Amino acid sequence: MFAASLALVLASVARGDVGIDSRAVFALFERYRSSFHDVSFLHEGTLARGGPGANESQSANRFQTYYAYRSADGATLLDVFGYGRTDRPLSRTIFAILHDRAEFLNASPDSQSVPVARREPVTKPGGPGTLAITTSPETIFLPWYFSWLGEAPEHEPEIQGWEIIDGHRCLRIRMLKQPKSLLKGWVGELPYIQLWVDLERDGYPLRWEFYAGNVLQSRVQISHLERMILPSGRHLWFPATGKSWIYVGNLSKDRREFSTKEPQSIGVHQILLNTVKFNQGLGDRFFSVKNHAKVADDEGLRRLQRQLESRTEPRAERPPSDAEGRQRQLDKALEEADRQADRLEASSAARAGPGWSEWTAIGLGVTGVVLLGGAFLLYRRR
Repeated sequence: MFAASLALVLASVARGDVGIDSRAVFALFERYRSSFHDVSFLHEGTLARGGPGANESQSANRFQTYYAYRSADGATLLDVFGYGRTDRPLSRTIFAILHDRAEFLNASPDSQSVPVARREPVTKPGGPGTLAITTSPETIFLPWYFSWLGEAPEHEPEIQGWEIIDGHRCLRIRMLKQPKSLLKGWVGELPYIQLWVDLERDGYPLRWEFYAGNVLQSRVQISHLERMILPSGRHLWFPATGKSWIYVGNLSKDRREFSTKEPQSIGVHQILLNTVKFNQGLGDRFFSVKNHAKVADDEGLRRLQRQLESRTEPRAERPPSDAEGRQRQLDKALEEADRQADRLEASSAARAGPGWSEWTAIGLGVTGVVLLGGAFLLYRRR
């Protein structure tokens, strides 16, 4: 069934067919998530204030992160370094998800007198989506969301036709963000997601938007996908750069959410492709905030970056630009789908004076706690 659904999608793309079954699209998402056992990489970006009169280039605050994800159960590690106007980190916050439990540790040695080794992490319930915060690569890296999906009917998907995104023909689909079974007792407008899916490139969306009912809350657009080669030899389209717009804020007095037409914040994200590592066999001990806090001090992220960059880089391959070459690529993918169906099905079962930027950097840890707390509440409610 998996191979048949995948073959249907690829054949439909080759024919330019609009009538694609949503179950075949969900099969592509599952195929992507189960293509690797685990992955780790470095990621960096900027976060700027939005709203009327905001100057994105002047207000942007820089961050760098180390990220690791295990596809079998969604175990995740996120180590965020926040910077001001210098190269010295002003804050460091470490998050981890393991077995439906989330950990948070403020590892900023310059902001507190207590040594990191003596601090205790905060522990709460958590799962997929808990770490999809503004400074996380999960903003543009979606396997965590693919793991959240249920069967297609549980999301009430609506195929809305084709649309060109940055020169690529994408299938537009709107559906419930979560399965209906997790939305029982939901208060307020139901959460929806709209995706523009690039079926020619592993079904990875080039744009997606989150809604509360019909009110836009956030938008993400991928500006570059890179064709990587997995340890198995299979090719995989991997997000390299993207941008996010957040249209939701919180009122300071009662923390009540509000939505605006102008984005409240604008994020730019880049995954450093020469640091991507697949299938390292990451065990449970790896996904511990205290163990990871021992890896680095203030200079640790740059040391880690140099270490990763000194290793063998994963090969990247550019796609064919001519129509004939694209057709050959589709033909190969069809053959590959049949060969890999059994393995994939088994696998699926199995970061001068204190201007705004300085204060924002120092506040990244606090912001992370607030966002993480909100995610915990969402996780409990669903």
